[in-house]
Amino acid sequence: MAKLIKRKLAYGAGALSVVAAVFIASMGLSFGSITGSHKPVKLGASTAPISQLPPAIQQLSDAFMSVAKAVTPAVVQIKVTSTPKAVNVPGNQPNNMFKFFFGPNFPFHNFNMPQGSPQPEVALGSGIIVSPDGYIITNNHVVRGADPNGIKVTLLDKRQFHAKLIGRDPTTDIAVIKIDGGTLPYVSLGNSDSVHVGQWVEAIGNPFGLDYTVTQGIVSALGRNIDILRNKYGIEDFIQTDAVINPGNSGGPLVNLHGQVVGINTAIATNTGSYEGYGFAIPINLAKSVAEDLIEHGKVIRPYMGVMIGGIDQTYADALGMKNPEGVLVQSVEGNSPAEAAGIKAGDVILKFDGTPINEASRLQELVATKQPGDKVPVEVLRNGKKMTLEVTLKARGGSEFAATTTSQVASTNLQSLGLNVDNADHATLKKYHQKHGVVVTRVMPGSEAQDRGMQQGDLITSVDNESINSIDELDKIIKAHKPGDALLFRVTTQSKTQEFLALAIPSK
Repeated sequence: MAKLIKRKLAYGAGALSVVAAVFIASMGLSFGSITGSHKPVKLGASTAPISQLPPAIQQLSDAFMSVAKAVTPAVVQIKVTSTPKAVNVPGNQPNNMFKFFFGPNFPFHNFNMPQGSPQPEVALGSGIIVSPDGYIITNNHVVRGADPNGIKVTLLDKRQFHAKLIGRDPTTDIAVIKIDGGTLPYVSLGNSDSVHVGQWVEAIGNPFGLDYTVTQGIVSALGRNIDILRNKYGIEDFIQTDAVINPGNSGGPLVNLHGQVVGINTAIATNTGSYEGYGFAIPINLAKSVAEDLIEHGKVIRPYMGVMIGGIDQTYADALGMKNPEGVLVQSVEGNSPAEAAGIKAGDVILKFDGTPINEASRLQELVATKQPGDKVPVEVLRNGKKMTLEVTLKARGGSEFAATTTSQVASTNLQSLGLNVDNADHATLKKYHQKHGVVVTRVMPGSEAQDRGMQQGDLITSVDNESINSIDELDKIIKAHKPGDALLFRVTTQSKTQEFLALAIPSK
């Protein structure tokens, strides 16, 4: 049959050629004038407009190509099938706390399903092979909820494997999976502590299901906390980059020009669900530490200090008698914690951790997370204008301790009013707050600096600039003793019984 069809096709083509020749001849043309010898069509210039690039440009271009060629074989596509669950119709989807993430949210293949009909969901993400025996680092949100045999890995050479889940850590959004494929290509891990703003990087992954896409850009910021983990102990110290990251890039590498992975691409800042200019990657030092624990123990054995910390801006610096904002402020110290044992006190400013300067609360969180329980770490603090170094012996965190939990603070330098109403606290109120003295905040003016900086109705002000407050008159006296523009450090106990420092400035007249 195949041969018969071939003859018919050949025949049809020959017949068409005869008809065409007759037609052309009837037009007074020679068939040979079309098919015979003539000058071939020549399109485009034979030489490049720029014959040689400046050496620096050529070297940069070569570096990008070399990095992509070296790293891409160790980047994998991860396809996850999740446990079936009821499907919501479009427009009635629940608010997903990982809306900035995109691994398990793209693409879903459960369209046109009736509401309530349980159907599996399929999602795509990325990952990097970090050992020749097949361990792969990716994001927790990529593999979260996967079926027992629902993680499929595809390599650049098209080989496919079913992966085993080794462990997940929601606190950092890191997960480890493993495939068995003999000796595999694997990446080189760099040092994220040596990453600098302005440094060239490449992002590699599988955005929108487009396999092994490479984009380039620079590191645009460090130490970003974008509040997406929604976890009391969530550790966010992202590397921000303008290398294009889109849905499906989650779990893929952010790579320096030495071909070393310096971050795990995790999230984007977006109003549309796609790239709008900024992506965020977990520093590889943190990811590596977490992955090692997951491989060795199946869980993360995370150390803790036992401090509640907050950032320091110029107002806080003024209130603390510092020339410039630096370090992080210890809001409170947990009882029987490593920090308490080392002598760290509420009101101390932590300047360095293990010799590394600290200027963001998220940075201290990351550094603590890279250590192990039992590590002895020097911590430099500023107390009452004097610097001292204390040795903290970190402990394994249980269910309630906090490593270095941050408090939210909104900085402002245009202070118009304290914006507070207060009342004397009676015995019952003091007993409720487990305090012996203080005044109660009865109102915080909307839009005031007090509100912006975190003061809330119901807070108990126990001291100002380390002076105990027993009455409204004492508070008034302290405020009147300062001139407009001076910053004061308030010690408050919240209704949840936590203690915090808040810095407010005396309003200008």
